[in-house]
Amino acid sequence: MAQGIIDYARSDPAALSVSDGLSSLTRGELNEQCNRMIHVLRAHGVGEGDTISIMVGNCTEFVVVLMGASLGGVSHVAVNWHLSVDEVAYVLESSGSKLLVVDAAHAEVGRAAVAQAGVSTVLELGGPLEALLASASGSEPEPSTTASAIYYTSGTTGRPKATRMAEMRNGIPVEDLIRSVTANNYGEENIHLAVGPLYHGGPLLQVVRAVMGGGQLHVMRRFVEEEVLRLIEQHRVTNTLLVPTHCVRLLRLPEDVRSRYDLSSVRQVFHIGSMMPVDVKRAMIEWWGPVLVDAYGCSELGMITSISSEEWLRKPGSVGRPAAWFTLQIVNELDQEVGPGEVGTIYITALNDADIVYLGDPEKTAAAHRKPKQFTLNDLGYLDEDGFLFLVDRRVDLIISGGVNIYPAEIEAAMLAHDAVDDVGVFAIPHPEWGHEVKAAVQVRPGRVAGPELEAEILRWLRDHLAHYKVPKSIDFHEQLPRYPSGKLYRRALRDPYWKNEPTAASR
Repeated sequence: MAQGIIDYARSDPAALSVSDGLSSLTRGELNEQCNRMIHVLRAHGVGEGDTISIMVGNCTEFVVVLMGASLGGVSHVAVNWHLSVDEVAYVLESSGSKLLVVDAAHAEVGRAAVAQAGVSTVLELGGPLEALLASASGSEPEPSTTASAIYYTSGTTGRPKATRMAEMRNGIPVEDLIRSVTANNYGEENIHLAVGPLYHGGPLLQVVRAVMGGGQLHVMRRFVEEEVLRLIEQHRVTNTLLVPTHCVRLLRLPEDVRSRYDLSSVRQVFHIGSMMPVDVKRAMIEWWGPVLVDAYGCSELGMITSISSEEWLRKPGSVGRPAAWFTLQIVNELDQEVGPGEVGTIYITALNDADIVYLGDPEKTAAAHRKPKQFTLNDLGYLDEDGFLFLVDRRVDLIISGGVNIYPAEIEAAMLAHDAVDDVGVFAIPHPEWGHEVKAAVQVRPGRVAGPELEAEILRWLRDHLAHYKVPKSIDFHEQLPRYPSGKLYRRALRDPYWKNEPTAASR
């Protein structure tokens, strides 16, 4: 997948390729560093067809390790550096990684995980790896096309499961992939700002596309609202990727800060992760222009549907129509396909070789399929009469109270409109009569005081905006709600304490 690095290094080696605010690499320098990385891996017994794990923060070095491994035919796992020693060891073992690359900030956890997993080697940035790269040959080895990216699901229940990215697994010729990304604003004129953590599939794939297409890549080491705007203006950024939480926090910047920066260079902003509230999306379009592209997809498959801002303004709340190689079916609880406007489980049918395969877990793979090449991510939604998809919620998050389906996403969107609510999660807790009761967890905006008075105010306000049965019965206040780097709420952490003594707790 990294062949583009070689081609662009030959065409214009002095052009800027990657920058992280502290260091930068030209195309020629990136290519040379990738070559050195291949030689370092081979010297440690890692060759074509093997797998390594990378637990490194957002920086230029991350890109070198990732692309060097790919050029050498080595698959990679980008490891969430928030994980514990046990969790990192599980990733190393289950992925079959032969080596772990870490940075100084995560070296202690990395060393302990390597010892626990029995992986032979850990290479540390800023230490041994830096010296090894400096002494390694910069000669260009024969590139390989056998590498793939291995991702782990968010782990709604039990351990997260590994899956290979379909776009890479399916052996799409490199030249075709480069043409594809160039056609989607990822050519040499592209200047991409990487905002989210690179261990997450969405930001990582955008980074790969940006570098492969020959454009510039600017990596933010961490998300800071005003810094996003400053970097867009400074580097004349053309595209980026945001999650809804980013958008909410950008919109809450003071108006004089928001208007201070020139954002006219931006051509495309993908937003992924949790569902974007309609009011937030509309406000972002009014501010940034019709550049937002919503995408429904997953680590397993990449982008399944997409919708432009212009289309979204005609179909507010939609995530668009499927890409040419997918079709969608909505299936009810009787396993029947339903018509426009009817809510059911979203099933995806692949018209190419894309498929969901959970490595080492045939039972989970089978459970995701209705029939060969037709599979589900367990999301609920409906298609309108024009074939546009509208997400409703995840089936695992559905609240059923007294036989009535209640969708947390709808309630969360309403609650975010209250001026005291900075972040919110809605989930089911057990009720002896109704089965489920609606519960909310709220992170309060600075300047507001959490407590019974604010709880009563929010609930009273909600009764004017939602049907009575959708209004939470109570609110828990949290200093910060748990979220995955993708922006998805870690709902299980909020929900599980209420279900631990229930007979059905293990299935939630």
